[in-house]
Amino acid sequence: MSLGLGITNELLETPTDWTPKDEIIGTKLALWLQNNVGLSADGSAWLDSSGNGNDATQTTEANRPNVSSGGLNFDQSMPGIGNQFLDLDSSIAILEGGAFSLFVVTRLDELTNEAILSDSNNEFIEILRANSIRFKGNNPSNVTTVLRSDSDVFTTDPMIVSFIRDADGVFQWFVDGTTVVQNSSSTNAENNKGFDFQNIGSRNDSDRFLDGTILELLFYSDIFTANQLTRMHAYLKEKFSIS
Repeated sequence: MSLGLGITNELLETPTDWTPKDEIIGTKLALWLQNNVGLSADGSAWLDSSGNGNDATQTTEANRPNVSSGGLNFDQSMPGIGNQFLDLDSSIAILEGGAFSLFVVTRLDELTNEAILSDSNNEFIEILRANSIRFKGNNPSNVTTVLRSDSDVFTTDPMIVSFIRDADGVFQWFVDGTTVVQNSSSTNAENNKGFDFQNIGSRNDSDRFLDGTILELLFYSDIFTANQLTRMHAYLKEKFSIS
């Protein structure tokens, strides 16, 4: 049966014995919005599967995304509706010099200023353009990183976006498990500034609203080893039938 994204309902099945909570890295899982788990029918809540109880909610009906394919469709194009986003019950903080790993399975309708996570105008992660991703930290001062590729890597097809930073502020980014090589026009390619986030699908609940579907989102307060990263990408690729 089609789910409207060019993928089948097989994505709702658990594909392997390995799960995102396995191994030591599982203790660093801060947020898990899991496909087709803890999702309210009206789009008002997506319960946190990490075990931390940090649920993503939207109390204002006009700002609620629509349930789609076991995730949520943030549709900013329909007239007469409000901008759609979610807020976490509690903010998640990464200190200066803190490592983190973000994995999001998404299908975007637009590829310009698509905010994934934020807390304020000075703390956010967004897909900036088809060939670039942007991070801004604000602890103890504002520093913006823009990583650019020579070619377009983000598309409007279902994709796995992985964005990882080590304790030295060095970033890695991947699309569908393939490393993206940043070019010389990237700015502040190393950035260890701290940041918080509490908003999903917008910057500070006020702009850069994501236009598309989030199928699954995981955030860890640590960096993955190469072996763990391989397992995570295999898990998500099989789960969502992404090659």
